[in-house]
Amino acid sequence: MAATITGGAKLEAVLRAATAKLAAAGTLEVGFMSRATEADNTPVVEVATVNEFGGTVNVPAHETTVYRKLGREGALLRGGRFVKAKQSNFGTTHEVPAYTVTIPPRPFFRSMVAKESPHWGGDLGRVLVAVNYDAGRALDLMGEAINGELIESIRNFTDPPNAPSTIAKKGVDDPLVDSGTMLRGTTWRIDPGGTGA
Repeated sequence: MAATITGGAKLEAVLRAATAKLAAAGTLEVGFMSRATEADNTPVVEVATVNEFGGTVNVPAHETTVYRKLGREGALLRGGRFVKAKQSNFGTTHEVPAYTVTIPPRPFFRSMVAKESPHWGGDLGRVLVAVNYDAGRALDLMGEAINGELIESIRNFTDPPNAPSTIAKKGVDDPLVDSGTMLRGTTWRIDPGGTGA
């Protein structure tokens, strides 16, 4: 028994109209597009790129202050271990010679895209239906969702771990989170020209 399908022309016209609306809305971009910087004025996009692909960072000679906690008798507490500035009552300044740090690749962005992108097409279709085919609104909602997946990838990334010296400095082994600036530097936008530039 053969089935008969009717109404294909109407469906095709609706799909073509929805596709045209979506194309006219522009291109969705998610990532590090702001001019956000770390405390030392290093652009967050540069920090993210070095973390994603690995690299070598040349740290110039500089001064640093080491903070400790003294007891009432003047003895170092906590075995003389360093403490955060707000917890200390004693600090010493030291010269640090120039040095090089090699950072291994931590592909938080590529791994997020590989893991999450298979469902984006279906998600976009459901969002388009939910917003009555308002393509701009649909892209905005998708941007928010994908940006959330990127933030989650940064927070949950663990391998390779931080070096022991970095763990000692940060107090935790959280390879991609230190100041939180990179987490706050992710965003999304819709490029109305669709050029991605």
